Amino acid sequence: MWKLALSELKLHPRRYVAVLLAILLGTMFLAGSLLVTSSAKESTKQMLGATYANADLLITAETPPDPESDFYDLAGTVEQSGSLTEINGVEEVYPLMNAATAMVLPEGSDKQGTFDPDSDFVYATNRPADASLLATPMTDGELPTADDEITVDTESAERHDLAVGDTVTLRTLADEAEQEVTVSGIMDQSMDPTVVGAMTIYTTVETLGELGGDSPTYDTALLRVDGDIDQVITDIQQALNATGVPATVNTPDVQISEQLVDMMGFDAITVVLGGFSAIALLVMMLVINNTFSVLVAQRTRQYALQRVLGATRGQIRKGVLAESVLIGLIGSITGIALAIGLIFGLLAVAQQWMSGATFGMDLSILWVLLAGVVITVVASWLPASQAMRVSPLEAMRPVPASTMGSKAGKLRLVLGSLMLLAGGAALVFFAAAGLVGMAIVAGAVSFIGVLALGVLFVPGAVYALGGLTRWTGIPGKMAQLNSVRNRSRTAATATALIVGTTLVAMILTGGRTAQDSTDEMLATNYPVDIYAELADIDPADTAQVNSTTEALAETAGIADAEALYPVGSIDESWSEQVMTADPEHLAGISDSVSDDDAQALEETGTVLVPEHHESNTLTVTTADGEVELDVVRSDLSSVTPIVSAETAEQLSMDVTGMAVVWLSVADEDISQADLQEIVTNMVADTEVSSQDVSSPLVLRSMYQQAIDAVMLTVIGLLGISVLIAFVGVANTLALSSLERTRENSLMRALGLTKRGLRSMLMWEAVLISAVGAILGSVLGMLYGWAGSVAIFSQISSGGVDITWPWLEVSGVIAVAVIAGLIASVAPSRRAAKMSPVEGLEAD
Repeated sequence: MWKLALSELKLHPRRYVAVLLAILLGTMFLAGSLLVTSSAKESTKQMLGATYANADLLITAETPPDPESDFYDLAGTVEQSGSLTEINGVEEVYPLMNAATAMVLPEGSDKQGTFDPDSDFVYATNRPADASLLATPMTDGELPTADDEITVDTESAERHDLAVGDTVTLRTLADEAEQEVTVSGIMDQSMDPTVVGAMTIYTTVETLGELGGDSPTYDTALLRVDGDIDQVITDIQQALNATGVPATVNTPDVQISEQLVDMMGFDAITVVLGGFSAIALLVMMLVINNTFSVLVAQRTRQYALQRVLGATRGQIRKGVLAESVLIGLIGSITGIALAIGLIFGLLAVAQQWMSGATFGMDLSILWVLLAGVVITVVASWLPASQAMRVSPLEAMRPVPASTMGSKAGKLRLVLGSLMLLAGGAALVFFAAAGLVGMAIVAGAVSFIGVLALGVLFVPGAVYALGGLTRWTGIPGKMAQLNSVRNRSRTAATATALIVGTTLVAMILTGGRTAQDSTDEMLATNYPVDIYAELADIDPADTAQVNSTTEALAETAGIADAEALYPVGSIDESWSEQVMTADPEHLAGISDSVSDDDAQALEETGTVLVPEHHESNTLTVTTADGEVELDVVRSDLSSVTPIVSAETAEQLSMDVTGMAVVWLSVADEDISQADLQEIVTNMVADTEVSSQDVSSPLVLRSMYQQAIDAVMLTVIGLLGISVLIAFVGVANTLALSSLERTRENSLMRALGLTKRGLRSMLMWEAVLISAVGAILGSVLGMLYGWAGSVAIFSQISSGGVDITWPWLEVSGVIAVAVIAGLIASVAPSRRAAKMSPVEGLEAD
């Protein structure tokens, strides 16, 4: 069996090129999808979970517990370690304690302080015993080991020209006590969105206590575990429950997933890319099966001759099995290796502008190797078994294609119709219900039904489009007629492109919709670029508020600014305030106020509320009592309640609370360093403290970078799907040319020139490719629409706005037609080279 398989591979290596290429591309596509998923999760973990990415487990309390809470007895304090270390399997508990302090600018510095004129705001953190718990690696020196040592981040070191061994002065915020410390090491800039822009240092626990108080509160602890992690989670959770503090213990991956769910309403990476991998598996199965069917059809006579010479059906099947295992292994290993290289290369390029893009790979990649071999064996086994059912005498003759009138044809049409109707109906239902997994299964069933019914509509579509080629003369007319003369062959040729372009169009539609939808979600959660709270200014002093706002707006890099005054609250505790400002001005600064909202707020007695607010009125508590206002419902789920100045004035709402300034930056793609420079200049030129300035733009850009990293790698996979389609078209056109050797030679004998024969085959390939690409694009956009509805309907109650990628799909169709044209070159040249006499003598 193995000897026969090896001899076939040695004697006819060119025969297996197309099959190997199909397996290679199929496994490369599937492996690439899994690598995109793992890399996206790793990139997201490094970006959004930078603080705890390297931990085995992390404990998170919903809010910082009370200083007297038993929580600190478990996790530890400045004075002593916690009792969690006594749990079997827990090696270290690292309480992530933080303190705000300041660093006095080095003597002679020409910089402006970010906290006050002569000091920078500093975010200090205690160092762990196990340095591997830190996700930010050391670039020079080492972590502090003495109480008079600190590490600083690379950006701060560059800003102040600091090196290992230099001495700096730290100043506490409470009593302004100063302490000299030595820089023991320099670390990479942290990607933690909560500390971005601030100078970050690591100190010993004792030094942290001196900077921020003896017992700083915290809500997160990192753990290093050596043992059964599931049992450790159970034991820790039981201990946490006993404290009465709402807290959970998770792995970093689970924590990231929950963080994404909180932000988007679902685990976007797992759902979207999990579905993408399932689709990739389906495409891989179809392409490999189609390619192997071509190979087996070409060898039907060889099998018959072997049986005439004494080989049994079992021996031939074993030989096919051995061949498929060898080919599957070679193609799958090569495809996985190329996928690793492709995704790694794409992420290496992406790191030039997205530092958090990280390559990730897990053991799931081994399933691709198994899937590649199994699918190859099944793909070869089924057509080979079908060929074995034919007697040797019948196999020596050409095997007629199953027509619509044959039993096989009728069965195919019935099953195809059932799969299309049932799968299509189920797809619409599950998409509307937001059941993503079931929608993917239903979509796959309906798509297989479409392919099964291709023999019905593909030839007719090709014939209709062929009317455009009749002006070219005999070659164009013959190409049009050939499209309906052998309907099965035409449908089989178009299938490869239908599969490829359906996938591309679906991903383009879903990807563009996902990008626009996530942009809207990020705008909802982070609608303003910069907030500046005027904590030290009386909001009733409008002149000072206005002058401060103007000074902030004049800061280099700031595009616009608007002050919001508090005039009331929506509850008696005054926890959520109602603000007043110019709505039209806010609409140009923030995504939370649309032009329609601003126009509606011009009517006196109206207030802007979130979309989920059910009542048509809102009761606002003011210093003079309660006021009933008509609501203007925003399209966003989270907005600050806003009234116009006219409403606030006419209803005698007294100014109370703290004024806030909303600011927009001139460059939305601004770097973190430039944004920090803007904040520094704002603090230097006004009375606003750096502690009162926050920038949601940084958080929004961090999330957006994670999404962009995913989309970039997905786009790289689209090129592979085009190659898959190219191989499928080339294979089926090659088989078509072989089947029509006598026919082509007869036309040559009747007067058709070589050029005419090449033109006929070229036009036939162009027509079939165009129809396959158009049909595939239409199907792909429909599936992309269904998938987008299924995924994003979980988030937006107001429906999903689909982004139709018309320009990109037009480009895909053009590329597919060119691919079909290129695929026709070799078969047409081979057919034209053969003389009519040789062709008519061919068996």
